[in-house]
Amino acid sequence: MSSIARLAFRISRPRFWLYLGGTYLIGYAIGATMLIQFLNPLFALQMFFFMFPANIFLYGVNDYYDEDTDIFNPKKDGKEYRVTTKDRRTLLALIIASFAFGVLLMFLQPDFIGMALFGVFLLLSFLYSAKPIRFKARPFIDFMSNFLYVIPAIIAFYQLRFFIPPILPLFAAFMWTSAMHLFSAVPDIEADKQANVTTTAVYIGAIPSLILCFAFWLAFAVILVLIVPWNAPWNLLMFVYPAIPLYLLLNRKANLERIYWLYPYWNAIFGLLLFFTITIPKLVIP
Repeated sequence: MSSIARLAFRISRPRFWLYLGGTYLIGYAIGATMLIQFLNPLFALQMFFFMFPANIFLYGVNDYYDEDTDIFNPKKDGKEYRVTTKDRRTLLALIIASFAFGVLLMFLQPDFIGMALFGVFLLLSFLYSAKPIRFKARPFIDFMSNFLYVIPAIIAFYQLRFFIPPILPLFAAFMWTSAMHLFSAVPDIEADKQANVTTTAVYIGAIPSLILCFAFWLAFAVILVLIVPWNAPWNLLMFVYPAIPLYLLLNRKANLERIYWLYPYWNAIFGLLLFFTITIPKLVIP
């Protein structure tokens, strides 16, 4: 593997590939009515984009602007890659290339609304980390901007149905992404404090952050229970999300960081259950 490919792989955060790619796939499957729609070349291109280049862009921008916090962050020595000074030129080239691919796909959208949705995704992915806006360093705006992880699903759904999904499931998704961001920020509190970066978790503290995570995930679970038939076997599994911050609140000795790194696996399992039990049975072969 070349040094460029190795750097691209590392900064793309393979553990988190499904956060964008899986979201796009589920949105497409919900919107699709025929299996043949999965043979659309645009679907294949965008599935690839949201699985890999989109992550290079999102996390590459994050790594490019996060030198001030990364030097204090121990996860960069193990779970993630710490970008070095010699990497920066290659990293910038990878960011530009992945952005250019995204712009190309944006102009392949079916109409202006589809293009606007794609543009909003690219813009939020950049502004989350890029200075001087840097949403990640603005309390409450940081977790609200994390809605960018839902936009691939909206893009996919819109391509097939030509309307935006209803507000209630979108609000549930907003609750989910808000909690995910806030939960991920709690282990970084000390590193962010040392770098003078004020996230919501830094601003309100670990315990209030976990309480908010519990409230957000509980709202997510309750809303989906109300709008999804109870015969769906994965339905009660949604309550695993609020159960985890509740467990941490009740058991202060529990290892929060270890639990956080299990989330990509749980999200993948939950996403697969959602995909196979809710979307696949709706699809028919013409």
